[in-house]
Amino acid sequence: MNTRLSPSAKALALLIAAYVLVCFSLAYRKYASFGTDSGDLGFFNNMFWWTINGRPFYCSGLGYHNFGIHAACLWALLIPAYWLVPGVPTLLFMQTLFLGATAIPVYLIARELLKDANAGVIAAAAFILLPPIVSQNVNQVEEPAFVAVFLLFSFYFYLKNQFGRFLLFAGIACLGRENVPLAIAMYGIYSLILRRSLKCILTPIVMGGAYFWFAMFVFMPAFRQGQQWHVMRMFKYLGDTPSAIVMAALQNPGRVIEHVLGGENINYILLLLQPMGWVLPFLTPAWLMALPDLAINTISDNGAMKVIPWHYNVFTGCFLFVGAIYSVRKIGGWCRQRWGGNPELVMVSVLLALSVAHWFIWLQPAHYRKLPHHDTLLKAIAAVPPDKSLVVPLRIVSHVATREHFGAIGDFVHKPEYAAQFEYVILDANERQYFPPIDQKFFDWFYRNPDYQMRFAENNVFVFQRITGESDWKIMPPQ
Repeated sequence: MNTRLSPSAKALALLIAAYVLVCFSLAYRKYASFGTDSGDLGFFNNMFWWTINGRPFYCSGLGYHNFGIHAACLWALLIPAYWLVPGVPTLLFMQTLFLGATAIPVYLIARELLKDANAGVIAAAAFILLPPIVSQNVNQVEEPAFVAVFLLFSFYFYLKNQFGRFLLFAGIACLGRENVPLAIAMYGIYSLILRRSLKCILTPIVMGGAYFWFAMFVFMPAFRQGQQWHVMRMFKYLGDTPSAIVMAALQNPGRVIEHVLGGENINYILLLLQPMGWVLPFLTPAWLMALPDLAINTISDNGAMKVIPWHYNVFTGCFLFVGAIYSVRKIGGWCRQRWGGNPELVMVSVLLALSVAHWFIWLQPAHYRKLPHHDTLLKAIAAVPPDKSLVVPLRIVSHVATREHFGAIGDFVHKPEYAAQFEYVILDANERQYFPPIDQKFFDWFYRNPDYQMRFAENNVFVFQRITGESDWKIMPPQ
């Protein structure tokens, strides 16, 4: 049996290897340089630390399991790797590996639709360099980056009419997050448009709908310990519970439409679609699986959901790009009949050029430069015993998360009673980007406080140890 790889398969393997190497290097550099806010990265680092220390998926920042935030069971796939090599670099590498692997189903989809293996490789490169996708390598670690490959394989097997394998990968994808079943349910609408069998229409709808209900109303509440689901804060103009939001939208659809058509959403949609030629994803119905997340992002009044390089746009990026490949086939076939040649190869090459040209959306060179006081921050971290709880600036949260308890410096403003429990505090008076500003008043509150003693001071970085009980937190200076 001939087991030699075809030239296109070799090119795909080299593409993925180079992608993983370069993107992991960037991700690690950003982390090691204290390049940006690392709050979520610290959250998941702490979650895995607790997992291998006997409390699966618990996070001290929450006080309960991560399942109370998201129905993200796919995190279990990373436990063996983290157990072997604990720490943030392992999480970053695994994230990049999963993102790089998305090139495989995209290659298979494009090769099947365009009947050209070389076009498949170029389409795969265009996809993994698409801003909503490539940005996740240097974003913080988040669930959607690990789900995308399963979603795309589900589409490939749907395309090939391998319904059992489609259901398998769709089911695995559903385990990634509670919003994924909504995308799976849309396969039923897609099947209806394509006039597929009743099985293809009903099964995804029933499967997606049932799992969404289970995740939302049974699974996550069981782990939330009575706390409000944080996602409800992302639709404040409609309400603060799922039922209130739905009722408000139904009773006043004009308000929702006005919000969706607002300037922020228009700019978001245009920037999201620009690397795919704006209209290409919508010339065929293959983009429909992107609709649930696209609707959620535009209906929300949380601006974070409209930031292209953040994780809220991974699923939209996946299916919008699949829609673009279908359009390439459609337009390419029309052009081939009239002028000949290989227009599909030209069009996917244009998509690749567009992906590369939009590097400015996700790559910020300043995030990869070492801070002038980088070494001082490392010394400050080393000055705190690893078994002690502490509060730190957002830039270094991920570096201190392999311990029982930690927090961010903003807790002293937002949750002063909660902040009282921590034994150490690291202040970085050089910080100018993230809240709260460490001005003289904020610093003096610790320096002149008899409950705290300075243990380290260098280059405007300070370590304080709490030496007595909880203070009178009402005297904390307002910010």
